[in-house]
Amino acid sequence: MGKFGLQDRNAEEQMVLDFAKRMEMAVENSFFQKRQEHRVMYKSGGRRTQVDYILCRRCNLKEISDCKVLVGESVARQHRMVVCKMTLVMRRMKRTKWWRRDW
Repeated sequence: MGKFGLQDRNAEEQMVLDFAKRMEMAVENSFFQKRQEHRVMYKSGGRRTQVDYILCRRCNLKEISDCKVLVGESVARQHRMVVCKMTLVMRRMKRTKWWRRDW
């Protein structure tokens, strides 16, 4: 968990964080400093929670450039869309060179 995540968690959120820790994964939502409305996925009364997470392997942290919640987009009643920008390096596979042999 990064230093920019929400601090108050319920039991289910703590289970997700424990799972990520055991599997050596990182919660991407918490590594980027964002305004409150770009971190909160669900609001009910005075309570604000993060209910959706993007997990990735810790070795791939350098490939993530941004992660936020889209404020105007609502996917379901309790969920907002979480967007993550990644920089992927595509490596070309070496092709086997075949040639015709006339023996």
